[in-house]
Amino acid sequence: MLGMSDRVLVMHEGDLMGTLDRSEATQERVMQLASGLA
Repeated sequence: MLGMSDRVLVMHEGDLMGTLDRSEATQERVMQLASGLA
């Protein structure tokens, strides 16, 4: 999914935590945002 997307929006508990461009959207970064650790 990450490789096919131009942009990834990440949510945590109903809140938008971040919008990442393709170059920023690593699995690690997405999971940090999704878990609320970022």
